[in-house]
Amino acid sequence: MATTSNGLDISLALGAAGSALAWLLLSAAVVSTRRPPRIRVRDATMELPPEPPAVAGLLASDFVVPGEAAPATLLDLAARRVIDLDEVQPGNTIARVRPHHDESLSPYEQRVVDELDEKAIDGVVPTEAMTTGPEAQSSRWQRDLVREVVEDAQRRGLTTNRWTPRILWLLGIALAPAIGCLYFAIDSGDDGADDWLGWLAGGIALAVIVFGFVALSRMSRSLAQLPTESGLSAAARAVGLEHHLHEDGMFAELPPAAVKIRGRHFAYAAAFGLSPVAMASLPMGAEDDHRAWSRVGGRWRRVHVRYPRAWPPAWGKHPAIATLLAIAAAGVAGFALWGLVQLADSERPSGISSDSWHWVQRGALITMIPFALATLWAALVAVRAVPDFWSTRHVSGEIVRARRRRQWLSSGDKPKYWNYLAVDDGTSDRVVALRLRELLWREHNQGEQVTVDVTPRLGYVRAMRTATVTPIRS
Repeated sequence: MATTSNGLDISLALGAAGSALAWLLLSAAVVSTRRPPRIRVRDATMELPPEPPAVAGLLASDFVVPGEAAPATLLDLAARRVIDLDEVQPGNTIARVRPHHDESLSPYEQRVVDELDEKAIDGVVPTEAMTTGPEAQSSRWQRDLVREVVEDAQRRGLTTNRWTPRILWLLGIALAPAIGCLYFAIDSGDDGADDWLGWLAGGIALAVIVFGFVALSRMSRSLAQLPTESGLSAAARAVGLEHHLHEDGMFAELPPAAVKIRGRHFAYAAAFGLSPVAMASLPMGAEDDHRAWSRVGGRWRRVHVRYPRAWPPAWGKHPAIATLLAIAAAGVAGFALWGLVQLADSERPSGISSDSWHWVQRGALITMIPFALATLWAALVAVRAVPDFWSTRHVSGEIVRARRRRQWLSSGDKPKYWNYLAVDDGTSDRVVALRLRELLWREHNQGEQVTVDVTPRLGYVRAMRTATVTPIRS
């Protein structure tokens, strides 16, 4: 067999890379076949569907439970007189749970009622006190509610899990050949001609295997759904109602207590994300971070928001800082690669067995992979950063989301955050959120109309000016 001098069998390494790439193609095909279908919209209708608002929101939101499910359920309970919502003064709403009602509640509806009961003092809960606890506790509460909404949809025969155990087993088994070939490629080699191709193939296989495990782990936890035949009909009804409420436009600025007049239509509007003022007043459940309604262009439309972290590289950095980071990363990675190459090519020291030294050399070559990737990262950053020294574009639009994301390597005692503002300028239904310095981020609120001076490649915000202030901070 042809092998490298440090024990990697080239034939097996190429087999591992080929198997890994075949797995990527298989995964792409599976993902493509399991994409939510496009719903053929019926005529806009004001007729309420038999499904509750949370389930209707799932059917109209690509079969994912929307972030508005909890407050929409709260409004639906108010419309059905299970609870009372009263505006005691402008912007200040309280909730009261009625001691007696004839409604049969689903598990997630009962969860909302129990949360209010737990927080009530003398039977009253101010809306600002409706938060579901600290971040970790709130996330568990929200996930449990989402799971109960999904179970309700499945019990009604409307949806099935997008990622079934059978599919996960299929993709897991399909990854086994790449793992086996890579293992034996490392274990079976012996001395021969040095060949970088084997280690490149092995690195590709290792990267795909790691990606595969991460992807399968996320898919196993996913609660995303796909419709059944009856679910497609129900989704068409839900989308038809969404279009009617969207065209109506009356629910966007209404406070929660308006449910007394507007009834259950208000709850469905909330589930479809059409009631931003009410949602901002009901912190029981967050707005959907990745879906937002925008008024840019003179009409309401839904946009999808992305918050870059690792990609694009150095997103939000000043061009000078990004260039320095690229130089530093290239220098450190280059020095490390030089040292690892010297180690891999060095003679075996006395006192170390031949087999042990071969494993040291193999480890040195494997360790080269992340440093090679760091070099590539540095090159990409430099290519993007240098032109941004002299480039600026001007973007005018509405801040549709103001969010913070905890940095990966920040400590638990003193966490650090990335600060994002998603500005929709009306040119696309997909918005990439800008990452800003905290002082600049705090000067602007969700809902404001702003003009931003931003570099075109790194997305570095040089300046931001407010045009019209309409604060809806969440």
